[in-house]
Amino acid sequence: MLSLKIYNENKHTPIDLAALPGLQLPSKDLIEYCKSKGIVIEAYSPLGSIIYKPGGPLDEVVEKIAKKYSRTPSQILLKWNLIKGDVVVTTSSKRERLEDFLKVLDEDFELNDEDIKAIDDTVFIYFGYRSHATEPANEQPHEYHRDEINKDKEAWQRKQKEESQAGKFKPQKQYFSNPTNERQIAVRDAMRHAWKAYRTYAWGYDELLPISKTPSPWFGLGLTIVDSIDTLYIMNMTEEYKEAREWIEKSFSCDSDSVDKFNSHFEITIRVLGGLLSTYHLSADDIFLQRAIELGDRLFINFNTPTRLPLAEINIKRKAASGYRWTSDSALSEVGTVQIEMRDLSRVSGEKKYEDAADKSAAVLHHQSKKDGLLPIFVSPLTGRSSGGVVSLGARGDSYYEYLLKQWLQTGQQRSTFWDDWIESMDGVRKHLWRLAYPDKLYFVGELMSMSTFSPKMDHLVCFLAGNMALGWSYKKDLTYLLDMAKDLTKTCYQTYAKQATGLSPEIAYFNTDPQSNEPTITVRDNDAHNLLRPELIESLYYMYFLTGDTIYQDWGWKIFQSFEKYTRQTDGYSSINDVRNPDNVRPRDKMESFFLAETLKYLYLLFDKKNLFPFDQWLFNTEAHPLPIYKN
Repeated sequence: MLSLKIYNENKHTPIDLAALPGLQLPSKDLIEYCKSKGIVIEAYSPLGSIIYKPGGPLDEVVEKIAKKYSRTPSQILLKWNLIKGDVVVTTSSKRERLEDFLKVLDEDFELNDEDIKAIDDTVFIYFGYRSHATEPANEQPHEYHRDEINKDKEAWQRKQKEESQAGKFKPQKQYFSNPTNERQIAVRDAMRHAWKAYRTYAWGYDELLPISKTPSPWFGLGLTIVDSIDTLYIMNMTEEYKEAREWIEKSFSCDSDSVDKFNSHFEITIRVLGGLLSTYHLSADDIFLQRAIELGDRLFINFNTPTRLPLAEINIKRKAASGYRWTSDSALSEVGTVQIEMRDLSRVSGEKKYEDAADKSAAVLHHQSKKDGLLPIFVSPLTGRSSGGVVSLGARGDSYYEYLLKQWLQTGQQRSTFWDDWIESMDGVRKHLWRLAYPDKLYFVGELMSMSTFSPKMDHLVCFLAGNMALGWSYKKDLTYLLDMAKDLTKTCYQTYAKQATGLSPEIAYFNTDPQSNEPTITVRDNDAHNLLRPELIESLYYMYFLTGDTIYQDWGWKIFQSFEKYTRQTDGYSSINDVRNPDNVRPRDKMESFFLAETLKYLYLLFDKKNLFPFDQWLFNTEAHPLPIYKN
């Protein structure tokens, strides 16, 4: 316990805590304490004290699992340690044993939840629960009575369940009134127009193709319904909300044939799980919690990796996780933007396993080697190593940084590592990515190639960062540069709209950083001229208005909404467009993204309210604009 002594006496956080699993297994309280301080558990000599002696309590369990996978017992125990998030240190020096141990890293070798639980039960109950009995653990006979162990196991599980249920969060129903002004009324009319088209031509499917008036399958989970039901609730669209709720109660299924395919674990988490959790918090209706648990149990499977970073894809029906077919890497945003939803699921369900998965994956990212808080946009869930050398706060990187701040808020500002990582990354943005564009002198956030070469490219996705920085500033107002940067970036993002003939932004913009050049401040390339009805700037305008009180942000939002109405509204629904530069021929793409209803219209509606319907010290929004509560711990 020297590392904890160092912390207590000097307040220097140690890197790891060495522990002998098994008879000297650290207590659950100690494990939780280490996690809260970002201390990694080091499993020293992991095959020694767990095995105890030949014929010990784990033999039967481990040998059964080893036989099932055609593996050795040692490989099973090492894999178990890795899945638990431990750093494994073996004392063996024999080549054949080391080669045997390395096979635990085989990509096709995983333990399922049942296997992990079987080992957990034996270790934590026999060596943990029984070791506190009157008779010391080392005096228990090897031929222990299975009935006695099972009784202890059941007692332990009852105790754990009682403790979990006692701490379960029960939401209070939220009530919302009708729109309070003409701008809000106009946005709700737009929501009604979009919903009616989806209801007419794509009901029960994921998204609508508004030009061809046909449904667009993706997850097979009724995405538009689940993703936008909290928008219906907030806008007080009672009839539409009721029909959406009825579909979720009667037709939403994780076992239907429509979900028998691999899809993005990240997208399902932020859109579907996030939507279910949010609507549960708003309505206090248990059907949404029930569906969230059903889905969360499937998504939890993806965290069963050596690093505990989730794999990229999941087959909901078959309960099967997979990486991408073309690479073992995942995007940084994919592995770093699922923690808020899993943690919230633990708080409302009383099942701690989801939060444990969130914490372990967050700890892996915390311990990554960074460039002033910045990470490359690819990381391997199998090894935990970053790759690619591209640093971006746009596609594949964006919401990792967003969630650093929001996880700090979600956990009652008690996890200092989240704030520390976030503020370090903001300083990294200032140092490496923040540039001034000419001749209009607009500040923007670019990218790094090969971790060093600057690129003046900025995705529209980056515009979330303005609101994120302003939100961070609201908790540490002495850091005035955060608000200054937020204002500058909001202005730039708005100009990517205002400078286009349609008043709508392109997906990607390039900036001129040479003050001597005759090039325009912003250049839009042919392949980047599309607009997908994205919400990021509207999101930042919402934060900026309620944090500064400056009505210019509402006015900018209104102008953007009017452009959406003029150039993307169709006879039925709304469509993304191919060319924001040509108002005479925007070339609709025939796609109404679910996030247009879930995020863009929701943030517009909130922006135009006279008061903040979701106070920032009580609520946070996940990256799909689903409001979730801030907890005090």
